[in-house]
Amino acid sequence: MKSSRMKNFLKDSRGNVAMIFALCLIPLVVLMGGAIDFSRQRSGEGLAQDAVDAALLAIAGTAQDKTDAQLTREALVWFENHMQDLNLEIDSFQVVKVGDELTATVNAHVDTAFLGLIGITDLDVNRTASVRIGLTAVELVMVLDTTGSMRATPSGQSRTKLESMQDAALDMVDMLSNLDNGRGNIEIGLVPFATYVNVGADNIDANWMDSSADSSVHGDNLVDGLNRFDLYEHMGFEWKGCVMARPAPHDVEDTRPRLSDPDTLFVPVFHPDETDSRYRWYQEYPNNYVPDSSTSLGSELLNISNPVKYGVPDSILAYVDGISNTVLSTLIVECTDGTDINLGEGQECNDGWAGSPFNPDNWEDVTINRDYDYYSDVDTQIGPGFSCEMSPILPLSTNFQTVRNNINSLNASGSTNIAQGAVWGYHALSPSAPFTEGDRYSHSVQKVMIILSDGNNVVVARENHPGGSDFSAYGYMENRRLEGLPRSYDTTDIMDTMDERTLMVCDNAKEDGIRIFTIRVSLEDQRSEDLLQACASTPEDYIDVPDSDRLDEAFREITDRISQLYLTR
Repeated sequence: MKSSRMKNFLKDSRGNVAMIFALCLIPLVVLMGGAIDFSRQRSGEGLAQDAVDAALLAIAGTAQDKTDAQLTREALVWFENHMQDLNLEIDSFQVVKVGDELTATVNAHVDTAFLGLIGITDLDVNRTASVRIGLTAVELVMVLDTTGSMRATPSGQSRTKLESMQDAALDMVDMLSNLDNGRGNIEIGLVPFATYVNVGADNIDANWMDSSADSSVHGDNLVDGLNRFDLYEHMGFEWKGCVMARPAPHDVEDTRPRLSDPDTLFVPVFHPDETDSRYRWYQEYPNNYVPDSSTSLGSELLNISNPVKYGVPDSILAYVDGISNTVLSTLIVECTDGTDINLGEGQECNDGWAGSPFNPDNWEDVTINRDYDYYSDVDTQIGPGFSCEMSPILPLSTNFQTVRNNINSLNASGSTNIAQGAVWGYHALSPSAPFTEGDRYSHSVQKVMIILSDGNNVVVARENHPGGSDFSAYGYMENRRLEGLPRSYDTTDIMDTMDERTLMVCDNAKEDGIRIFTIRVSLEDQRSEDLLQACASTPEDYIDVPDSDRLDEAFREITDRISQLYLTR
């Protein structure tokens, strides 16, 4: 009987499933719980890296004369403050200074909740960071497209491209502010660009402005020696701050402005008054602000450029290149001794000339038309400052709130001139005038330029327009100021030449050690891609953003790379 019961017991399989499940439960718990433990380890590593980076940067500025023990104590305080919300056990923390480099190493661990079932009670969290003691500065200039197209709201999006750019730039400022942590080692500047670049109307008396009309291009569409600032004041217009491109090669170089070389100085924009016949020759003339002069000078371009319509005496015409002999023959003036002479025949007053046409005291008042009723992408008052509506440059600044305020005040108007935006970004990072906030070029400062655009370089050619094109930072194309433009040209030729000038700027800046990031926004064409890729310092430094709502990701990526510049590893 007992033998039979034993056999029946051994044959009974009704509890096998429960036993097998119980045996498998432990490894299942370990596997699933272990994933949680490893996730906590990875999270701890990321937070520990951020904390050790921040700690090292916090002490680097005053590390030169301190011992390793002092540096370790100071950095540990920063590290623990950053890690106080994480249950991380620090096993060792050390800072070592070798030459001009600081290295911090932290060895720590996190306790496990599930892996302890198989004897693993903790997981290591080991991190290292290094920084050069001398590498304590980053200078960043954002060269931002503020053309009229940036006002557009792309399909399916709720913000304009301008608003998306502003939000992304503000986020970058916040991230860099946190990285800098109040030490003043990161400086940020802004260069908004469109048709021109605005250097700020408060720089009207700067010694790098051509205040004496000495530059060879100051008299373009006027007369050599006739001062544009005087014309602004005479007609009751204020100069808004926009400047022309300098004569080549200075338009693509960071040549220091010198009074001894007037072509290195910066000339204020003076958009000529255009014909009263708005659609003459089927061309559009939006900038008509004074009545046309009755004097015909022999060519359409000279007529547009006739300075007499601004109230300047007729005698000024003796100084106009290319004027007809018929006009010159009428230029009779009276010298101070009462002698009448004919300026058109090259005669001059022996004892001076009180009625000089270059003296504003001798100019007559003119009627100014200030109404604007022409439809375009330019929201601007007509006049010599036509299309100068972009915000002024903000030089490098450690005041992050000022940077934020300037970003918030950006507006969009006008056409695209990346070359001028880039060269002014170059000037803003340079230690020499016109802006001198930049430190000297050295390994102790990283100079970074971000160029963002949603369009291609363009000045529209106008076949029947006397100037041959729209007016721009290069004047009219018939002024022959855009170096490299063929004698016979169309809009494509202008775009090609502007692209060439842009790449020259980028090459010169990169040769001086400036790192250039480029961002293309909501644009798909080969021209813009080729230009911005070639301008960037490396292929990885060019970022294409088809969806402007994702600009924040591009700026965050660049911020991460700037942070890597700030830390050596």
